[in-house]
Amino acid sequence: MSGRIAPGSPPASDTALRATGRAGDRRHAILEAVRANGAASVAELAIRFGVTHQTIRRDLRTLETQGMLQKGFGGAFASPGVAHHTRDQRHAIRVAAKRQLVAALEEFLMPGATIFVGLGTTFDSLHEVLGRRPGVLIATPNLEVAHSCALKTDATVYVYGGYVRNKDSSVLTLADDSRQRFKFDIAVIGASAIDRDGTVQEFDPMEVDLVRSILPHSRQVILVAHDEKFGCHAPHVVTQLSQIDVLITNGAAEGRFDDPSLLTKLRVISTS
Repeated sequence: MSGRIAPGSPPASDTALRATGRAGDRRHAILEAVRANGAASVAELAIRFGVTHQTIRRDLRTLETQGMLQKGFGGAFASPGVAHHTRDQRHAIRVAAKRQLVAALEEFLMPGATIFVGLGTTFDSLHEVLGRRPGVLIATPNLEVAHSCALKTDATVYVYGGYVRNKDSSVLTLADDSRQRFKFDIAVIGASAIDRDGTVQEFDPMEVDLVRSILPHSRQVILVAHDEKFGCHAPHVVTQLSQIDVLITNGAAEGRFDDPSLLTKLRVISTS
């Protein structure tokens, strides 16, 4: 090798910088795609960016090392502790519809009840309903629910301990004896996605772990989900619709599932 740079060719250092920049832009776009959809396959990403599967796998390894996502077989999914959307983004979506969904919970929230409330901005207005239900105990990893119910109602509020998710009001709880502390009259949960086979799904495995441990200790399970969640996909299974007692939604649930009999096994409340 002569070590000479061919006429008209950029210096090797400039070429390397441009290549690094392109990789950085691609990785940023990959991360956005994974966060937006919950998961993405190597094959899909390779086609989208016009690079080899090997290049995408290298990008995914780099992003995983940085804690930005988790690699899986043939693809990647959003990393635990990283909000799919920030709380402010989610709070601004369908505010009126969410308030109607929560209002439909009132008939189930009896005075003196012990209630688990899951994560999600859907439940931000719960204190408006609880104000008419004295003596309730709320156990939740949802800091917004804990804060508003503690300040604006006479409810006793228990908050599960763990890490606060970045740019969010959610506690990603750590497994300990507190998960068996209560016998719940009602467990109220949300969902990031409800598949056509009746699978209730979330993006964050740490969020899923708590809910799974709570459901067996609950006399009644209520799923609250606005209609945009139907037919969506997320990587982690929370439960099956067959394990839900009541579904509260703002649209028609009929026609949303491959097996229509799924809806005959639970009570469906539509707020629309």
